[in-house]
Amino acid sequence: MKLFKITTLILISTLLFSCQPAVESAPEIDLTTYNLNLATAQKLIATYSNEDIEGQKPLLCPGVTHYSPFYGSEPSKLEGFLASSKAWMDNFDEITYSEAKWFPGTDQSGKVDGSVMTMGKWTSKNTATGNVITINAFHTFVFNEKNQIHEARDFFDASGVMAAAMKVE
Repeated sequence: MKLFKITTLILISTLLFSCQPAVESAPEIDLTTYNLNLATAQKLIATYSNEDIEGQKPLLCPGVTHYSPFYGSEPSKLEGFLASSKAWMDNFDEITYSEAKWFPGTDQSGKVDGSVMTMGKWTSKNTATGNVITINAFHTFVFNEKNQIHEARDFFDASGVMAAAMKVE
């Protein structure tokens, strides 16, 4: 009887532990393209602090589409992107991007696709009033095969930034 109980216990234990699902390791994620594109995105952000419009040109695909953060604005192409950048640089000094966090973007299935996302804090001083502006922002960048920015989207309260910059007390 004792042998029967031990044998039954061993059989039940074997069945229970053999029914556990196999543990699979996470698939390797290739971040090579993301890392190349990340370097490009970081260079673009740095051009604002350096006020370097010419430095932006090789980072941008000739067919780039830029989605401005201004309410009601239409997407623009290369010349519009550069004009927008120049306007920011002409109207603000001491431009910094701090507390930056960088993330790989994904396609609709959740697979890393080489795009880059960042969130951080822009701080700058308006050239006309001297008002210092700080705003949290989110940016996304999609790249072409040459690691140039093909699509850029900016998300922050740009109209609020301009209102605060021009506020006179």
